[in-house]
Amino acid sequence: MRRGAPAGLRLDVGQAPPFARATAGPRGLGFAAAGPPEGVSAAPGEPMRAVSGVPTAVAELTVVAAGRLVLAVRPGVAQTHRVPGLEQIHDRRLPGLVEAVGSPLSNAGLLRDEEGWRAVVLPSLGDLVAGLGPGPVALRGDARRVAVARDGAVEELELPGGAVVERHACAPDVLCYAGERLLAASGAGVGPIGSAAAAEGPPVAGLVGAASAGRAVARHEDGSLSLWDDAGTRLAAWPALGDTSPSLGISADGETVTVGTPHGDPAAAMCLRAEDGAVVRQILGARDLALDPDGQQLAAGGDWGMAWLRHLDEREGT
Repeated sequence: MRRGAPAGLRLDVGQAPPFARATAGPRGLGFAAAGPPEGVSAAPGEPMRAVSGVPTAVAELTVVAAGRLVLAVRPGVAQTHRVPGLEQIHDRRLPGLVEAVGSPLSNAGLLRDEEGWRAVVLPSLGDLVAGLGPGPVALRGDARRVAVARDGAVEELELPGGAVVERHACAPDVLCYAGERLLAASGAGVGPIGSAAAAEGPPVAGLVGAASAGRAVARHEDGSLSLWDDAGTRLAAWPALGDTSPSLGISADGETVTVGTPHGDPAAAMCLRAEDGAVVRQILGARDLALDPDGQQLAAGGDWGMAWLRHLDEREGT
């Protein structure tokens, strides 16, 4: 449903340092300098600047459609916003809506409400395929396929239309696509569908794949994170960063991991270097961060609203 967009969020146009706190001041929302996160390695990235914002509360978000749109969700409501101005285009209100997954390279997403998962087209949020059930599910980065576990197997459905194009006789705990390859997790291990290797440690509770690279990041039940390639090799691992059930994302090239606190307190979201888990950016007060496909811009959201930030160009200095 199309709704009237809220007025823009007034912004303090000062720089946003790599370790910052979202603050409301006399000049509007700003990002004041904050200390690096404690107890973890840090590798501060370059400063950024907020260029637009809206005062709509956000729990989780994804940059979709090759950087043209943001898919944002809070309990009961999913919204699409146009980049870079963040003008609201559509919203959809579903009973029990708690989660959304966007396609970084195309105009599609997944929504989970009290009836289970459905695939939707963006920006209208209308159904492509409904009735996918409780999952697990996964959406390929180009939105040409969605995978869903049901009836003791995993079916890959063609989008649009929903015709079954492949069926795998397995029942994994979690699914994702890394590039065009479907990965699955059973227990603590991650690997190609039907062949995830056994691994020691806490079971995988969440799994997100890079849209353009053979990499995936896993969240384990104790909140720890691990990085995998699409052959099932664990490349890196690091301990929980506070919230044991964070939101999770990975850049299209698989080089940066995003971690948020959609429902935790206090709210904080960060970007991690995938190779070793070093924190390159953190915004206290933000519930989620999402990178655009080229990694030069990002969306930040929280209870205060949503902002679009970009790296400084040479004219703005460092």
